[in-house]
Amino acid sequence: MKIGIDFGSSSLKIFAEGKGIVADDPSVVAFDSLSGNPIAFGVAADNVYGRCGNDIEISKVIKNAVVSDFVMAERMLRFYLQRVCGNRIYKPNIILSLPSNISNLEKNTFLDIITLAGAGRVCMVDGILASAIGCGIDTDKLGGRMVIDIGHHITEFAIVSLGGVAAKGVIKRGSYEIDKAIINHLKRDRDILIGPHTAREIKNKITSAIDRECETALFVSGKSCLDDLPISFEVTSSEIFPYIDEQVNLIIKEIHNEILNVSPDLLADAADHGILLCGGGSLVFDIAERLSYELDIRCEVVEEPILAKIKGLGRLMSDEKLLENNGYRFIFKDEIKNRKNK
Repeated sequence: MKIGIDFGSSSLKIFAEGKGIVADDPSVVAFDSLSGNPIAFGVAADNVYGRCGNDIEISKVIKNAVVSDFVMAERMLRFYLQRVCGNRIYKPNIILSLPSNISNLEKNTFLDIITLAGAGRVCMVDGILASAIGCGIDTDKLGGRMVIDIGHHITEFAIVSLGGVAAKGVIKRGSYEIDKAIINHLKRDRDILIGPHTAREIKNKITSAIDRECETALFVSGKSCLDDLPISFEVTSSEIFPYIDEQVNLIIKEIHNEILNVSPDLLADAADHGILLCGGGSLVFDIAERLSYELDIRCEVVEEPILAKIKGLGRLMSDEKLLENNGYRFIFKDEIKNRKNK
């Protein structure tokens, strides 16, 4: 069996051969603080985040696109692989997407986790290439096409041409910065504490990358900093916009700086064909319009943008020639060990 894995800061997505997308859960593990044993993974663990006692701890196993908790990351992946494969003896072939800017040490950490979790062979691919393929970009065409993947902690871009990635860049800023800005504003200016779930709800329902004439509002719950009691309150799009605008400006500025390093011919191709947007950050209302205006290049959000990367892994998984054309191949566990020992 072949399995594609996108193990990101916000979620673990898995594509299984013949089954399609079989998992799309938060990259979170809940474990007993005394024994260290995991008690819940993914959605079940995320549901107790901020609601558990001192005897239960929550681990966000991937932070800033790298492993932050090796033990829990391995146990989480092992749990999901066993659920997908249904056989502890069977060793699946795994395609893993990774950010293009991570170090060899960080790559080796992911390799160790994948092999310990039960992989037979492993193929690590550039995540932005998978995103481009998942967006429907034909890698065999001569004309360059740009894709921007606005993730949780990082934003990646690439121009794909003639079967591979012709130019790429990584920005250490993503949609998490928007969530954090909302949390910080409410704490600082209104003495209200909210959790990450509420921040994402506000971002997804009423925020916009462009200041709207029509204001929208949302009632949410939090905790008062003044008396530590629960509080329900209204938040409006006009109140939140300045903080969203600041973070979107920073993301766009860094994207623009990265694009300046692209060759004129490739950039001209990208301008002719437009830019495709994917990743969770592309769900912010009017982000395509804002980027189109700031970059002076037509931008559009693809269908199901948060699934673009895992869909691309699914296509790569089913076409080894496409993998080979982009310089990738499956390697065995023993070969992995030999590589790391050299």
